[in-house]
Amino acid sequence: ASPAGSGNTKNNGASGADINNYAGQIKSAIESKFYDASSYAGKTCTLRIKLAPDGMLLDIKPEGGDPALCQAALAAAKLAKIPKPPSQAVYEVFKNAPLDFKP
Repeated sequence: ASPAGSGNTKNNGASGADINNYAGQIKSAIESKFYDASSYAGKTCTLRIKLAPDGMLLDIKPEGGDPALCQAALAAAKLAKIPKPPSQAVYEVFKNAPLDFKP
């Protein structure tokens, strides 16, 4: 048995579908600014993103993975127009979150 209320506490009421959908939008926005994503096939990079409530990228740092892919992802992220989170609950999840990139 798990403690009461432990099920969704870290998501602050955001549904898994909303979180996955918004993560997909962020990744699409960044990947649209990649020049040659195919050259990174099979590689991964984890980026730590910090977002403002309006979707503006406040900070982004690589947390591990392929150095060349991380550099390309950082450059692309700085050019990307990240959409506004669909709700405050989803924003709470993404205001400081790791994202895995696998072009």
